Amino acid sequence: MVDEKKDFCKCQSVTAIISEEGEFGYWDICCTCGKPLEDGYHYYNHYDGEDHDDLDMYD
Repeated sequence: MVDEKKDFCKCQSVTAIISEEGEFGYWDICCTCGKPLEDGYHYYNHYDGEDHDDLDMYD
């Protein structure tokens, strides 16, 4: 689980990311340094029983 007090990714160029799942959402994690991206937390939307990424609202 991502530690909220941990430093965020400072890489100049992020070439790949992975996701780390949580109870209410997930973090985008840089594959180079292993740290979360500063704006990389995405909440799930649970209103209909399905997990939806918050970015779906902008499509």
